[in-house]
Formats: sequence, C-alpha cells, structure tokens
Amino acid sequence: MKRSLCLIMAIVILLIAVLTSSAFTVQSSRVYRSADSSGAYVVSFNDSHVDITRYTADSVSAGLNLSYTVSGVCAYHGKIVVFCNDTAHNYLIVYVYYHDTDMLDSFAIYDQKLNNDTDFCCDDNAIYIENHRNNSELMAFSYDGNLLSRYRFNQRIIGLCSGYDSGVYAVSDNTLYTLSGNHFTAVNGYEVEPPLSPADSDVFVSEYGRAYVIDGNRIARSFTVDSRFGTAGGCVIGERLYYPNGSVINGYDISSGNKVSSYRLSFEPSLLWNNAGDIIAVGDRTYSSVEPDDFTELNRVDNNNSASNQNASPAINRSDSDNSAIDLSEISSDVYQVDQGRLYIYDIPPETTISQFKSNMRYDGWSVALYRDGSVKTSGSVGTAMTAVFGSGGNEFTFELSVNGDLTGEGNSNSRDVNLLLDYLIGAADFNGVYTVAADLSNDGRINAVDVALMKRTL
Repeated sequence: MKRSLCLIMAIVILLIAVLTSSAFTVQSSRVYRSADSSGAYVVSFNDSHVDITRYTADSVSAGLNLSYTVSGVCAYHGKIVVFCNDTAHNYLIVYVYYHDTDMLDSFAIYDQKLNNDTDFCCDDNAIYIENHRNNSELMAFSYDGNLLSRYRFNQRIIGLCSGYDSGVYAVSDNTLYTLSGNHFTAVNGYEVEPPLSPADSDVFVSEYGRAYVIDGNRIARSFTVDSRFGTAGGCVIGERLYYPNGSVINGYDISSGNKVSSYRLSFEPSLLWNNAGDIIAVGDRTYSSVEPDDFTELNRVDNNNSASNQNASPAINRSDSDNSAIDLSEISSDVYQVDQGRLYIYDIPPETTISQFKSNMRYDGWSVALYRDGSVKTSGSVGTAMTAVFGSGGNEFTFELSVNGDLTGEGNSNSRDVNLLLDYLIGAADFNGVYTVAADLSNDGRINAVDVALMKRTL
C-alpha cells in the first residue's frame, strides 16, 4: 500500500513538473496577453489564423493567415512573433509581424520545436527559445534567424518574460535571472513563482498573486495582491501598483504592499496598461480607460505600519470636497467576521443564502448589492470571492466574501473543495487572497492537513 502511494505521489509530482511553464498557459488557452511601454497586446490564435489587437489610447487590430498551424506567440514593442512547428521537415517556422509597418517576415530554425512546456519570449534584440532537447539551455536568435547566443543554467528553465522597457528575465530553480550584457545574473532576495508579467521596469507580478519589486540585482520587497489565476498583468503609476481581481482593480502602495484604493468596472479585465497616467483596462473584447483619481481611497487610521495588524480599521475619504471620514464600523455583523483592514467578510457558513447574509449584516444608512463575476445577484447562495458593495452618499466600498471551506466559489463545501485543497498542499494548485481565508478552517493562519480534516468533517 505504501509503495502504491509513493508511486502515485511520484506520478503527480512528475506531471506538475511537466506542466509548469510560463508558455504552457499561453498555449493551452490559445490567447496571449502582455504589456510594455508600446501598448497592451492580446493575440489569439486558432489553427493557422492569428488575431492581433494592440491597445493604446485606442485599439488597433490585425489578422494573419499563415501556412502552418500556430503553436505559440509572444509580443514586444510592436513586434509579434508567431511560432509554428513543421514536424514533417523538423523545422520551427518563425513569423515576425511588425505592427507599426504592417510587414510580415519569416525564417526557419532547423531541429527545434515548441512543446507544451517550452518557454519563449522576445525583446528588441532577439527571440529567446528554450532548447527542447535541453530544458536548462536558452537559445537567442536574431530577427532574421541567426543564432546569436546560448545560455546555460544549472537547473531547468521554468519561466521566461521580457522586461517592460528592456531586458529578459528567466526563472531557474525559482531564482530570477536578468540578462545583462551577454550573461544572466541572479536577482537575489526572494524565490519567485512563474509565470511572471512585468507591471513596469522594476515591478513583476506572478499569476499566483505575488508582486516582486526589483532594485538592481536584488528583489527589495515582495507582497501579495488579490488576484485570480490567469491574469496577465497590472501596471504601475507613480508609487502604486494597480492589479485586477475579477471586476475590481485594486491599488497597492509599492513601498508597504498595503491595499490603498479600489475601483469597480462593469467587466472583468485581465490586463492593465499605463497610458500617460491613466489605466487602460483590457477585458474580453472590451476595454476602458480609468483615471487614478476615480479610485476609492482606503487610508488606514493606524500609523504603526505593522503588516501583521490585519484587523485595523481604515478611515475612507469621501470623494467630495469636504474629505470627511466615513466610519466603516457601521458595517458589522454579530454572525460573521468583518475585516475592515482587508475589506473581507468571512466565517460565513456554507449554503448561506443572499437573503440570510443581508439579514445577518448591520449596515444602517448604507445600501448593499451582491455581485458575482460583475453581475448583481439577488437570489441563491453566497460564495467565496463574491463581493458585497456597500453604498452611502455617492461612495461605494467593496468587501470580498469568504465562505468556510468553499474554494470553488459555489457557496458550499464538497469533495471538489477537498480535492482542490489537497492539490494546494502538494503544489498542484494555488490560490490566494480571500480563498486562503476560506481554506483556513482552523483559523490559525496556516493551511495544512488540519484544515483538510475539518473540511472532510463538514461533508
């Protein structure tokens, strides 16, 4: 029995190692999203057809019909690189579309191909592809197909991305490396979790919701942002990182990592871009421009800057000219926990209906509406990651909801939640933000086997 369990665990770990790749998400979804100083890019591909949309102040689209089936794409500073496997002749066909001039070039690389876990990216100088025969080697090709360099790492390459304005970053053995001159140099300070996307030249965010602030050859700070896996990137304006979570864009103070502002859209953006100080929020076939001044400020009243003080109450300024503070203690409950520091409402029992939730809350002088995926919900059960939007005097404040043991957002706790929690514990799944509150059934600040046992007990 023990040998069988060990064999199963070994197979699971092997599958995780095979599937972990910054390029895998791109290829499996067949949609690529990225941003740099030249704009935000959304590139979708199906068979031999590619659709390209570039967002700046406006959106400009183009389409490509190619001779080969597309295996992957990347983009940087107006260049869209498309990879096609020619398995019949053992070639990797590379197309380069120059968006500004509407020109299309191509070349072939012999004895190279893209697998589902092959990493790749591009910058102004070259196209970088992980060697499919040696996953610890990175090859750099010029835009006319010449091999420029080979870079070798001690461990497997598990992530690649281009810098916002310059540079290429690689992740090997959870260490971040930056290309300087003709060498990759380790960026020390923190281990990183790819896939990574740049928010500007010095701030990177993992799709798992971890932000990293780079200062030279070290990661100076790291903090967690609320996110849903699959988000392609946020943006930095001034000293704030803006990052989407569902239909809400949150603003974080880069120096402290605190959530300090928020704004709710009518759709769910997956990509943000800094357009001369305004935010271009890009969603599924739609986009919107948002000014930072439109965000609701969440200024904490405590000044001790203690990261562990998660229950501190914020004083939130009105958007009108008198700047008088709103007392969020008016939003409270005798049944649930209301965290006014993180804007969470948690310890909600499974299968709590929307009407029950409202009756168990106190919010005199406020209106309240519950949202799921950007739509108002008036019936059914509340689920983890739903939002309760409280309004008063023209102001709106969004609280995220956490239902005990509900990791799927369905509003109950069942075998799917147990399996997701088990996957999390072995590294096959990840979640953050309000989902970690829902998973911590023992309320000890940790997620472990104790929470699994408690979750099974409730089934």
